[in-house]
Amino acid sequence: MRRFFRWLGRGSAALLLFLFLAYWLVPPLTETFFDTAAVRQKLHTVMLPSDQPKQIRLPKEQKRIFRAMNLRTYLGTAAWTLLDLPALSFHYLTLEPRYKTISRQAVGLFVDPAKNRTTDILQALKELNVSSVAQRIYLDDAFLASPDYTRHLQLAKALHTRGYNLTLVLAQTFESFDTNLTATMDKVVKDFAPYVDFYQIAEAVNRSKWGVPDKDDYLAFVDAAFDAIHRLDPTAKTLGPSVIDFEWFYTLYFDHLAGDRFDIANTLLYVDRVRQPENEQHGFDTDAKIRLFKAIRPDTPLWITEVNWPLKDQGRYKPTSNKEAVSETQYRDYMLRYLIIALGSGYVDRVYWWQLFAKGYGLIDHLTLRRRSAFDALAALQRLLPGSRPLGHRHEDGLYDYRFTREGRRFRLLWTKDGKSRPLPAGLHCRTLEGTAPVLRLGPTPIFCQENP
Repeated sequence: MRRFFRWLGRGSAALLLFLFLAYWLVPPLTETFFDTAAVRQKLHTVMLPSDQPKQIRLPKEQKRIFRAMNLRTYLGTAAWTLLDLPALSFHYLTLEPRYKTISRQAVGLFVDPAKNRTTDILQALKELNVSSVAQRIYLDDAFLASPDYTRHLQLAKALHTRGYNLTLVLAQTFESFDTNLTATMDKVVKDFAPYVDFYQIAEAVNRSKWGVPDKDDYLAFVDAAFDAIHRLDPTAKTLGPSVIDFEWFYTLYFDHLAGDRFDIANTLLYVDRVRQPENEQHGFDTDAKIRLFKAIRPDTPLWITEVNWPLKDQGRYKPTSNKEAVSETQYRDYMLRYLIIALGSGYVDRVYWWQLFAKGYGLIDHLTLRRRSAFDALAALQRLLPGSRPLGHRHEDGLYDYRFTREGRRFRLLWTKDGKSRPLPAGLHCRTLEGTAPVLRLGPTPIFCQENP
């Protein structure tokens, strides 16, 4: 037995030494002995009609070189995850929800003036009773010189004039690092400072197609953004680390790199890969995922700054594969259920839906201006939740029961998953969220219920 533990100790020490040497030696040796310039020439951003960058495709050999160039990011993520896992586990197991009154600002929407007229956007926001709005801009010379940048600036002014709460997403591309990043960031912050309340620093930093394959690029971007905001808009709040999907280990690492520069912790928590928001991924449903992200920074507000489901039959406007795409009815139901789960969790202060106008995944098709059923459903939820306070929730046998109180009166939001129908619990009077039509059975669409007098 002693021999085994001696062997284990020596093996572990050798492995740690190997990884340490790899961290410091592999990237510079790769730059010396391989054609890294040829790899970098292929790293450029092409935005698709689905509002995301085109996936970077490299030949097999160049893919190996690319990974070796950025090995420090992968090893740093693994090391920090191992180091922080005990504390994270403790916070996750001991974390208690803090049920606060849900504000009107708790549900936000992304808008894009390149898709629709400002008048259309303002009218839709008014009908939805949404007061939190977000805009995404790209920090590169081509975008800043384009008409779209001017449109974003004009929309930000219009939103500010009408009292909307504005979050500006400072999204990076590969081209962001080909310019004077400090000057670029200064220009954007100076232009938008009169209108912006919050800045999300960076976008989907754990996806190489978004231009941040290396931790040093991320740090350069965060440094430039934070410095510009601190000097030119010091009253604004900052959000980060802006990791997409349920990749909490990247959130740990990038949050560690950024230090204490984020006033609000955020996650771009998409769950479309598992279809329904109640489904599990690696043993975590949406409620548990939110709890885990909150455990990373328990004393900091948590926002979900991007989520949606892609819609079927939308061609090149659909941002994912057919596997994740859903019908418009499912889109509506999953959106409602996700928002109720998040805001009823006791851990999340705000959720932003991506986005208002978009053919492939929006509440409104931006080409035809046709409103999908999710539009009216969100308007109904916005009439119901603001001013209420969660009281907790129960999940039993496929029934999801979220309880709230408002002005001294209690109500419940109920639904089932997997498309199942079942009788209402005894003693409840229920109706649809959109109106007064009575509901006699539970199904996948959330319904409003109160106890019979």
